[in-house]
Amino acid sequence: MTLMPAAQPNSPSAPASSSLGAKMLDMLVSPGDVFDEVLAAPPRLTNWLLPTLLVALTSLFLLRAANDETASVPSPSQALDAPSQIVNSTAAQAKPGSADWQRVSALATCTGAFAGTFWSAFLLWFIGRAFLRTRFSYMKAVEVVALTGSIVALGAIVTALLISASGNPAARPALSFFAPRLPSDDPARLVLDILNFFHLWTTTVLAIGLSRLSGVTFKESAFWVFGYWLVARVALILLA
Repeated sequence: MTLMPAAQPNSPSAPASSSLGAKMLDMLVSPGDVFDEVLAAPPRLTNWLLPTLLVALTSLFLLRAANDETASVPSPSQALDAPSQIVNSTAAQAKPGSADWQRVSALATCTGAFAGTFWSAFLLWFIGRAFLRTRFSYMKAVEVVALTGSIVALGAIVTALLISASGNPAARPALSFFAPRLPSDDPARLVLDILNFFHLWTTTVLAIGLSRLSGVTFKESAFWVFGYWLVARVALILLA
């Protein structure tokens, strides 16, 4: 079976160009329109660089909030979860009082934000090519994933505020928030952590992005994106 080029956006004319700030805000309410505009325009460095930097900065904010709360409890046994982008940037938990390890953790968090963007874009590109049988630009996939980082950044801020308000470094905007007595490494809590509002939101928007990139229906793209997300989450729980 031959690979087919992805369908172009359905609108007869290219969407009007908007600023990067407007794109990032519109991602929260109408991501499909943002993706149509991005696909109709030539590749732009700022479309992926600045949103990824924002994810890195908000991940550092979350890391600091979790470390502050961990240092304030008698037995810091709960590990900091990685802020997700389909993904997803990673944050290591710094040992209280260890400035060198805190710097290493901050560097790993920033590196993870960029690595997560390019890895997630590769997954969309690979799914499109291998399973949906369409061709589209890898760098356009990078732009789609990076702009979805607006939701990831918002999730990191909300998570940091939950941690500060509850005093629990394992607090997340997920069903696990309603089971605070469960330790962070408990299998039941890990399952509840899967149903994180921002993770589900981000995955849904990435499925919309893949649909626009490949020209297939949202239902078809969501099958593959959510399928990968679920398998990855289950694998992490089993490894834990």
